[in-house]
Amino acid sequence: MAVGKVTKLSVEAVPLPAAGKREHLWDERLKGFGVMVTDRGVRSYIVQYRIGGRGSPTRRVTIGKHGSPWTAETARKRATELLEQVRRQDDPFDAAKAKVAADREARAKATASAVISERLAFSTFAGRYVDKYAKVHQAKSWRETEGVINRDLVPRFGTTPLTAIEDADVVELLEALGERGPSAALKGYKALRQIFAYAIDKERRHFPAGKNPMAGIKPPAKMGKRDRTLTDAELRLVWLAAGGLGWPFGPIVRLLILTGQRRDEVAGMSWVEVDKEARQWLLPGARSKNGLPNLVPLSDPAMSIVTDLPVIRAVRETGDKRPDPRLLFTTTGETPVSGFSKVKARLDASMLDLMKHEAADAGAGEDELAALSVKPWTLHDLRRTLAAGCQRLGFPVEVTEAVINHVSGTRAGIVGVYQTYRYETEKRSALDAWARHVMEAITGKSAASNVVVLERRA
Repeated sequence: MAVGKVTKLSVEAVPLPAAGKREHLWDERLKGFGVMVTDRGVRSYIVQYRIGGRGSPTRRVTIGKHGSPWTAETARKRATELLEQVRRQDDPFDAAKAKVAADREARAKATASAVISERLAFSTFAGRYVDKYAKVHQAKSWRETEGVINRDLVPRFGTTPLTAIEDADVVELLEALGERGPSAALKGYKALRQIFAYAIDKERRHFPAGKNPMAGIKPPAKMGKRDRTLTDAELRLVWLAAGGLGWPFGPIVRLLILTGQRRDEVAGMSWVEVDKEARQWLLPGARSKNGLPNLVPLSDPAMSIVTDLPVIRAVRETGDKRPDPRLLFTTTGETPVSGFSKVKARLDASMLDLMKHEAADAGAGEDELAALSVKPWTLHDLRRTLAAGCQRLGFPVEVTEAVINHVSGTRAGIVGVYQTYRYETEKRSALDAWARHVMEAITGKSAASNVVVLERRA
């Protein structure tokens, strides 16, 4: 048994033992402290001791391998601490064993946590819910659910694991959505309830006792029947306020007024859907809420908006820039624009400013100006306004339904697809008449013809 002063030089000078053997160098000053060398050249600092006298078994604790952070001096200091524990009858071996077990348990928990964080991250799992469940069982409404998830839920919860979301987090989100309106809060509530129910069913082991943060939360106030339509005066304000939004949201809002299609359908328009020569837009069934295609004749004002749009180029991975023929309204060339809640707030503010400015010009007093407000409305109300307006203009309900792609008992199944083209002439007449009505409401003058010249984009 070699004994000497344990130093950097002496440790590195210990010869390699034969295969399967160990070589030791014990410190001449600190009894029990030494270095062990394996046949593979691994040099480790150790402490050897007995607790309970000569009859007790010898135990060893490995301090660490030679090299940073363990040098002869740092290992000697640690050995001194361990031998002091021995003197106090506190076995370092048991402590080291417990530490190894604790480290192993911590690593296992960390691994499990990483799996949960990746598999149950809200954004990831919500996407899986849409693909695996909503698209299969909610053929008519999954797109709306996906929109609620992407617009309202993912920005709030991000990659937070579902298991880490508490009921207080849900309440806070619903309160925020409620400020935008009861409809937004109720839709958010329903989507969250469905996601958690699906998660607990599929990932039960991660939800002890079926823990569900939605369990004790009551649904927000239910939506009443939605029948809001805008007056001509309100429609005029929306049109003028949209002009102040600029591109791309200004043209989107004006097309919503003129076509009566849904917000996301207009925002997601692609150039391949638009036939400029035929002056029409064919909305494919894959993008419509009800899964049916819709041929939308474009009135002169609508065509003026479309032809004045810029073509956004997409930057591809190769760095090559080419016109992207897909999207009319995009800032990236790859995805449609979003952020309509902020756009709606800007519209309301601009509408109120216009009301106050015009009222002031008409001689209204301060109290009258202070009492002015914008009656609550939604972008979807523009669709209902067009439908009601076309009926007031004398067009039958089946034509109005064909214009807005609404499915009633007479437009279900193959009949709905057939009527996409069957009412082409009637729909064009209705949308042209509606465009004239809108222009008259804006200008206060009767349209002399179907042609209306709109302001050009700067």
